Amino acid sequence: MVSGPEVIDYLDRFSIDKAVVFGFPWENHALIRENNDEVWEFHENFPDRIIPFAVLSPLGGEQARMEAQRIIGMGFGGIGELGVYHGGWTASRFEAFSSVLVLAGEAHVPVLIHVNEQVGHHYPGKIPVDFHGLLQMIEAHPNVDFILAHWGGGVFFGALMPEIRRILSRTYLDTAASPFLYAPDIFTIGCSIMGSDKILFGSDFPLLGMDRYLKDIDRAGLDESARQAILGGNAERLLFGKAHRDCCADEES
Repeated sequence: MVSGPEVIDYLDRFSIDKAVVFGFPWENHALIRENNDEVWEFHENFPDRIIPFAVLSPLGGEQARMEAQRIIGMGFGGIGELGVYHGGWTASRFEAFSSVLVLAGEAHVPVLIHVNEQVGHHYPGKIPVDFHGLLQMIEAHPNVDFILAHWGGGVFFGALMPEIRRILSRTYLDTAASPFLYAPDIFTIGCSIMGSDKILFGSDFPLLGMDRYLKDIDRAGLDESARQAILGGNAERLLFGKAHRDCCADEES
């Protein structure tokens, strides 16, 4: 957890124009609403720098749908990070958000989901993830732009299969905690499989400073266009781009 001033200091220190900020996926719906309101107030204090995303209770259901409807009406930039820290993601827990995802698709609001790898070392926040259920959810909501945190837990390797590539056609990956999880090659591999236009810089701040990520990007040897896309261009297009909104409208028609 960090304060608003700490976030602004981070942005200034690394010359970052804007940042997506969100709270924590509490189970209590009242706490969720309070946290979202605080994030919205932060955005109102720094409207040109803070892009508010709204968390929802991992319990999902009607109260989550009502909160999603409220925050979409307020003008939040996205929904997430959605996470289930007790028991992990199961197919039924993904299904509990189906009504929320319908709203997100209609409003062209991206949805960020906490996903992590299922192998390797344990750490706080690492949860079981039903990847089959995840892909089923994404396939069931083709009008939603999904962002899968932490390189999607590696699920994007499945995009080497044509049917999985089709399912993930509107899915983005973020780089949060990457230096703790993967060698720098993950950037070149991710760009090769998903395309450099589908990778978003995620900081997981305050876990790591941006300099750690920049070192890995440098070591990966990405060209300048891919680097600029990951460090802001893709997020700008996803969140604000007219061409992206027109694309969504064309796909729905």
